[in-house]
Amino acid sequence: MANEKNIKEELLKQMDQDSAETVGVSANSAWEIIGTHRTQLKKLKWIAATSWLIMLMCALFLHDLKDYVFKQSNDNIFSENEFWFVRFSDMVSIVLVVICVLLTYLVYAKSKTLTILQICARLAGIEEQLKRMSEQGSTCQS
Repeated sequence: MANEKNIKEELLKQMDQDSAETVGVSANSAWEIIGTHRTQLKKLKWIAATSWLIMLMCALFLHDLKDYVFKQSNDNIFSENEFWFVRFSDMVSIVLVVICVLLTYLVYAKSKTLTILQICARLAGIEEQLKRMSEQGSTCQS
């Protein structure tokens, strides 16, 4: 959230050429903020992919372990320990899936934020060019 406020402030400062000179805002400051968002997005993608891999490996391991427990039980009647093991393994699987889904959503949201920031920076650049063109046109006419 703080980075979004920073980029907004930087873009607003760049809109007014006089304020950019007094404050010392560089044209690349918006792209520096976007660069930090890109690195954060890359890290978040790796974390999400790793969490999905861990969840898949854990689900396969727990499935095999439950199959072994089911084969060892007599007449499909579980002892108390076996019952709690099955409940625990199911809960672990559910928690891992929820974590993976949340991380995937965070990647999606960060990607959309990055796209919007890039669009804003490009629009600010276009606005700068249009200001320069209008200033040049007004000086040529007079």
